[in-house]
Amino acid sequence: MIAIRADDHGEASIDASAELAAPRQAVLRRVLLATDVVAVAATWAAVLGPLGGYEGGSAAGLLAAVAAVTVGALALMVSHKLYLARVCRVRAVELSRVLRVSLVTAVAAAVAGPRWGVELSVLLTAVAVAAMVFALATTRGCYNIWLRRRRSRGRSTRPVVVVGDAEEAGNLGMLLRGHPELGFEVAASVAPDEDILAALRAHRSDSVVLATSAFDRAELNRVTRQLLDAQVHIHLSTGLSGFDFRRLRAAPLAREPLFYLEPLIVTPWQQVVKRAVDVVGSVVGLVLSLPVLLAAAVAVKLEDGGPVLFRHRRVGQDGEEFTIFKLRTMVPDADRQLHLVAAANQRTGPLFKSHHDPRVTRVGRVLRATSVDELPQLINVLAGSMSLVGPRPALAHEVAQFDAELRMRERVRPGITGLWQIEGRDDPSFEAYRRLDLFYVENWSLELDLVILLTTARAVVMQALRDIRRQWRHSGEPASAPVIDLTAADGVVLASSPASAQ
Repeated sequence: MIAIRADDHGEASIDASAELAAPRQAVLRRVLLATDVVAVAATWAAVLGPLGGYEGGSAAGLLAAVAAVTVGALALMVSHKLYLARVCRVRAVELSRVLRVSLVTAVAAAVAGPRWGVELSVLLTAVAVAAMVFALATTRGCYNIWLRRRRSRGRSTRPVVVVGDAEEAGNLGMLLRGHPELGFEVAASVAPDEDILAALRAHRSDSVVLATSAFDRAELNRVTRQLLDAQVHIHLSTGLSGFDFRRLRAAPLAREPLFYLEPLIVTPWQQVVKRAVDVVGSVVGLVLSLPVLLAAAVAVKLEDGGPVLFRHRRVGQDGEEFTIFKLRTMVPDADRQLHLVAAANQRTGPLFKSHHDPRVTRVGRVLRATSVDELPQLINVLAGSMSLVGPRPALAHEVAQFDAELRMRERVRPGITGLWQIEGRDDPSFEAYRRLDLFYVENWSLELDLVILLTTARAVVMQALRDIRRQWRHSGEPASAPVIDLTAADGVVLASSPASAQ
């Protein structure tokens, strides 16, 4: 039986926990509200003022007009639930609602404009919509970056209780712990026959994640209703794993809540476009980076006289091996120094990662910090053995340890960057590597590739700045103990074995 206990008055309740959680969310909402006020007010000050030719006669009048539009826009944002975490957590949903609010606000301002002494033409109204969307997307994007970093440090999180059997509940708990930026702190994992409300009270939580595989239909409905009566926030698992949520469509049957899973259809033109992007991107990248490559090659050669390029065999599409190119970042005889790092692996499974690798040269540390050592792989992309985006190419001995499901990653070309590189680079578990690579293969789209490329560009710049600052701080340390990550460059450098971590 599923254990949902009642309080002394015969009603299940966790009001005290809910009251403790409310202030945390209120603070975040106030911060987000402040950023929205700045974005909306700045946009309409420009639209109604310099661009709109305000003729109201006084700065006070313009200020009143801007304030009126700002208040109206914020009211619309509240009505569109743009201050609820469950809405803002999905960026596509958030931006679509921001667009809707911006459009309504601009039309209303155009209608009311003559009363304020300003005429908004159709063109200026369209500009206002675009400007408001851009401003809100930018400020909310900055807010999201701030919040994710804050949560990654264990702040502004909400405790959640995971309910289910050992397997699915364990996987859900591991998923939440591996992504602290989502804002959930796993306070406890309880079995279905335990007192769920007691666990919520004990951990001051008002949120649960129900692993539905642990319940039969009648029990799931009863537990869900009782938790709702106790004002608990409920997340229900679907039992599916590795499918993009955007492929799920609400498809109720006879008023029962069911989902339809859209099939993944990759058309020939999509493959042509992806290859065209690879070719154009690699050619442009090689041309623009040629001076940097030449300077880096000279620096590598001058440091120890060894070879400039590092070549290694990797497993690519359909299991075929190919030679990958990188600028050498380690001493020439790195393979014979494996004993120095063999015991320092910080990852689980067949992958390797070490923050302190004495084989990395001084030039190599700079190349890795800036991702310049990865640029020769644009040759692999141009030749067709790699893509700009895809699962990182694995070593043969790593592939030998993959099961049949993970070998599905070989259905696509390996990439210079990928989903695991931008989301799971700091997660030491092999499960994150597995889950994200399979997710990419199962849900590939041109849109997903674009998101990964844009995120990688931003991440490389930020990581380079952090690494350069860190190297500056450690510049006085002995060269034999460099602070370096074999999978550095914010996810652009592949995880590799000790023998190949050049």
